[in-house]
Order: sequence, then C-alpha cells, then structure tokens
Amino acid sequence: MQILPLYRLTGNPILAYNVALLATFTLSGLGMFLFVREITGNRAAALVAGLAYAFTPYRIGALSHLTVLSSAWMPFTLFAFRRYFNTGRVLPLACAALAWIAQNLSSGYYLLFFAPILAFYLAWEITTRHRWRDVRTVASVATTCAVAVLVTAPFFLPYLELRALDFAPRSIGETQQFSADIYGYLTADIHLWLWGSVWRAWPKPEGSLFPGLTIAALAAVAAARRTRPIILVPIVVLVPLMFGVVIRLPGLRVGSLSRALIVAGFAAAVLLVASRRARMQLIDWLRTPAGCFAVITIFAVVMSLGPEIHARGRVVLETNLYMLFYRFAPGFDGLRVPARFAMIAALGLAVLCGLAVDQLRRGWISMVAGICIVAEVLGLPVPLNQTSNSYVRAGLNPLPQLQRSPPSVYRFVASLPADAVVLELPLGEPAFDLRYMFFSTAHWRRLVNGYSGGFPSDYERLDQELQDILIRPDRALSAVRRLARPTHLVVHETYFSGERGPQVSAWVRSHGGLELGWFEGDRVFSFR
Repeated sequence: MQILPLYRLTGNPILAYNVALLATFTLSGLGMFLFVREITGNRAAALVAGLAYAFTPYRIGALSHLTVLSSAWMPFTLFAFRRYFNTGRVLPLACAALAWIAQNLSSGYYLLFFAPILAFYLAWEITTRHRWRDVRTVASVATTCAVAVLVTAPFFLPYLELRALDFAPRSIGETQQFSADIYGYLTADIHLWLWGSVWRAWPKPEGSLFPGLTIAALAAVAAARRTRPIILVPIVVLVPLMFGVVIRLPGLRVGSLSRALIVAGFAAAVLLVASRRARMQLIDWLRTPAGCFAVITIFAVVMSLGPEIHARGRVVLETNLYMLFYRFAPGFDGLRVPARFAMIAALGLAVLCGLAVDQLRRGWISMVAGICIVAEVLGLPVPLNQTSNSYVRAGLNPLPQLQRSPPSVYRFVASLPADAVVLELPLGEPAFDLRYMFFSTAHWRRLVNGYSGGFPSDYERLDQELQDILIRPDRALSAVRRLARPTHLVVHETYFSGERGPQVSAWVRSHGGLELGWFEGDRVFSFR
C-alpha cells in the first residue's frame, strides 16, 4: 500500500520493494522518537528509543520477511493517541485511526498482535488520567477504534473465504514449532557482527530473538526504578524456572514452573488483599509509563513462547497464555509464528530505553547508548540474492541467480489475454514457486503456482499428481484439468535435470497443448 504510487510510477518491483524495506527502518525510528518525546519531552531519550526500535537485533534476522519488518505504524498509533490525551484535539484521533489502519494493512500478524497491546495502552491512559467518567473522552476513543476496525474489516474477509476453501486452522503442533524457545532470547542472529557467534544458546527457525545487551540493560533500569522488592521477588523465582533451572535452597527444591506460578499467584493475591501498602506500591508502579510498558514487554515475551513454554526444546509449562488467544481470539488460530511477538517486545523495550535515558539525565549516556545500540545491530555483509539449492523433490537443477530483468518468457506471458490462467512446471518446490510469484509482477496474469505457510488441499493433491507426470501421464492430466484449469502452461525445461524437461514438454503436446513459443529453454503452451 505504501509503495503503490512508486510502483505505478516506475513499474519496477525491485525498486519498490527496496524502498519499502528501507522505509520500515526510517519510519520505525521516527514513530518511536515522536512517541517517547511526547512522553518525556526529552529529545535525547527519544532518539535512543528510536534507535532501539528501528535497529533492534530481531529485525536483522527478519530481513527476508517484509511483513515482519513492517511494524513502523505501531509507535505512530501510540503517539497520536497520547497526543489526543494531552491536547484533547480531534486531529490526533484522526491520525491515530489512520496509523492503526496503515499498521493493520501492513502486516496480518501485527493486525492481531498489536490489538490487545493498544487496548491495554488506551485503558492505561484513561485509568491513570481518571477519565472513565468523561463521556467525551471514552466516546471519542471508542469511535476512533470502531472506525479503524470497520475500515480494516473488508481486508480481513479474504481470510475468512480461505477457511471456506479448505484452509484449516494451524495445528497446535505447527504453531508450537514456530514458537520461541525461552533460550531464543539468548540467541542472536548469525549475521550480527558483534554477537552472532557468541549468543547462540538455541538456534531454530524464527527463533533468534536476542534483544541486545544495551537495550536490555536500559530497559531493566527503567522497569526497576520505583519498583519495590516485593514486586521483584516473583520475577527472581519464576524467570530461572522458565529457563529450566531448578532452584535449590536448604531444605527446599523448586523445579516446577506450573506449581511455582500457582504458589506465586496465590501468595501475591493474599499479600495484596492483606496489605494496603503493597497494593499502593503496585498501583503506583503501574501508573508510570515504565510500569505500563514493562507489562507490555512481559506479555509479548510470554506470548512469543506459543501454546507451551519450552527451554532448549524441553517443555517447562504445558499450557501458556497464548493458548487462550489461540482458542478464543478470532484469527489467532490461523497464525503460524507466535515468535513474531518478539517485535511487540521490541516495542516495549524501546520505550523503556527512552525512559531510562530520561531518568538518568546524563548527556553522555544517550550518546554512548546510541552508539552501542547501532554497534550491536551491525550485520555485515548483508546477505543478498541468496538462492537455496536444497530441494525436497528429486530431478531438479539448481535455480540460476536472479538477473536485473525478467526472463524473456515473461514478456511473452504479459501479452497473453487478460483472463489467462498460467501454470508453470515444475510445480510444488517452494524455491521455484517463489521465483514464479516474483516474476508474476512482470506479467500480472493469474498464476496457479503459489507459496505460503499454508496450502489448500487441492494444491497439495495437484503437486502430488504432477510428481508422477511421466509415470502416470493420464492421471496427471486429469489432476491439472480438474484442480487447476489453466489456459496456458510454461515448461521450464532447464529447471529439470537430464532429459526430464523435454519429456514434460512432450507430455503437454501429446495431451492437447499447442506450443506458442520457445524462449531460451522455456516453452509456452496454450492448454484448453
């Protein structure tokens, strides 16, 4: 959406993509700068917070996922709402709605992940300002949220249609596979120059969540300020248990996280009921921005761990908070990577960094902190144009490197009728289907091939049948016509090893395919 005008103007998808990618960094930093400056009035603190959010180490590991990088509008949304609470003007509310809509349309993950964060933040603002009885404030905020939800809703409907097309919810097993391990927060992305070979506690896909030492230290300073020991005691006990560490004291052994949570929860409830002083200490801390964003950060970390909490692959808690959202919050059962909640944690940590710099009130601290944050995130050289040659299916040649211009076959495909439906062979291998999807931007004809974290059952059946195209040719033909119904086939003969490519082309001809052109190893057929 953000780069649509640029793409329309240039027709260059690579330029548009690169601009969008770089914009996620600049906009993230600017949004966080504005928000923290609004909270503290301190430009130095706001600058450190902006750097912490724009250059959190988690983003380096997500460079190949533009949707994960597209988190810039969250701090803009918080800033606009904060501005409204400070000024009472209508314009900030309109900006808040626009920023929230932009965030929803930028990333399906953050559409769902950011919603409870924003709800909590708005409740915190209204509560700390004692405005629950202010009808104008509550009505204005509720109306703004309703407008954002209503504008976003039409873009959510296609996901509901996918369910009707046999896209099943993510299984608990798949969701847990892409959940964070608690040791992921001690695992840095391998490309980080400073920490990539040092902090590697538990490498796994989507699991390099190390936040950076500088960011973590500053966040701890902000969260601990005005925090009483009585609040810290449960944390000191529970955190080691989450990491799978057994606590041994004279006459006491604590090894069960679930039991410790029950005991800690019961003890906290008794203390808060019995002690007015304890209640006031907790309330005073929660009223501060540091308390608010410490809660947000803890919530995000816990949610990133998925339906169960694992420590180095071992289950330490069988049912986590995320399970409630998976079962009862619409949309959460369609998400595969709870670990991406780490970006929400980065949001909270960045705010806490700014608050810490503001609290410390030392000019040199902001300068040193900014330098350290940037140094920790350096990941050079940045991996570009990487092509995986590890394929599940046999009989395929390694894909060639991408060139500056699309292959000539796609210029021909662009000349096909607007209602053409194109199927490219080989089909089903992710690296190849991703390549076809990328080049579809050169022709914009409907494409049977696709890649995502989930597939309709028809696509999986088509993939299976096409693996036997030379063994059971009639069955493969039936599957193509029944499940895909293409008008044109593109056979990339050079992508197949040996003589398999020409044999596939011969199969197409023998079953009614009319060859329209040959383009450096790629053949195009009409197929009715």
